[in-house]
Amino acid sequence: MTAKHKPPPPTRRTVLAMMVSGAALAPSWLHAAEPYPSRLIKLLVPFPAGSATAVEGRYLADKVGALLHQKIIVENKPGANGNLGAAEAARAAPDGYALYLATNSTHSANVHLYRKMPFDPVADFTPIARLTRNPLVMVVGKDFPAKTLAEFIAYAKANPGKLSYGTGNTGSMAAVQLIKSMAGIDAVRVSYPGTPQAITDLLGGRIEFVITDIAVTREFVQSGSLRALGVTTAQRVGSLPDVPTIAEAGLPGYDFASWSGLFAPKNTPDDIVQTLNKAFVSVMATPESQKFFADIGLEPDTSTPQGLADHVKAQTELWGRIIKESGLEKI
Repeated sequence: MTAKHKPPPPTRRTVLAMMVSGAALAPSWLHAAEPYPSRLIKLLVPFPAGSATAVEGRYLADKVGALLHQKIIVENKPGANGNLGAAEAARAAPDGYALYLATNSTHSANVHLYRKMPFDPVADFTPIARLTRNPLVMVVGKDFPAKTLAEFIAYAKANPGKLSYGTGNTGSMAAVQLIKSMAGIDAVRVSYPGTPQAITDLLGGRIEFVITDIAVTREFVQSGSLRALGVTTAQRVGSLPDVPTIAEAGLPGYDFASWSGLFAPKNTPDDIVQTLNKAFVSVMATPESQKFFADIGLEPDTSTPQGLADHVKAQTELWGRIIKESGLEKI
């Protein structure tokens, strides 16, 4: 080719176009070689802002994000006792950038409460780590006639079917059902998208009692706006040391707690699972986290991925018995 017919040198725009084209045609293994995590992570929480699960999620997103040097954002998707959020999480890509903060509602109880589930809590998820054990507390309005659990039971028996209570998750629902069956009382359930809404109505006098997370009731108990009649676990809780257990306050043998755990969509690679397990468990073990969770009434209770899988299996069997004994029927 003569100099006369030599093509012109490529322009800057042409070079950029060739680079973009080459990147698009690069084999997938080149992209996969990027260290995890290399971009923003989303943590989906199936309950509304202000709920104990949401408070837990935002704290962990901040601390674990700092440890991994990558931002983690929390997205709340409440509804159907957590089923809406769980179904969305199950459909996400299994690449470690969509995580799910589950509770006993979605991964132990709902299979016994719903005739049709929009996801399979075992087959559709990869377990990462168990995180917390969550004692609950029974609260009434400050002007409610009963000041103790024994007085509450006597009042309920004298007014059958006249008391109403709120539930925002299956833990609240089952905890009240156990009291109703063990004490032989009757009350009307009012369902809410989450516990904060139930507490709002309790404070407003529209319902008479709630059993729910300490994280969303503690400030109202301490201020005197609500009265705590008992915690649901066999031992007293450090964040409410003066509140008796329900067992010691009038129902011997009563013992109940919710729990939380971290999951990813099914088929998430094991190396990503191990990275996340190490990060979340490390954060949960710090003195700062121990104090944070104690202050909001949750108890750190971490595990390996297999430990969470075993926990889900055992808890699903337990919740099946609880719900059957409580008389709850499938929705």
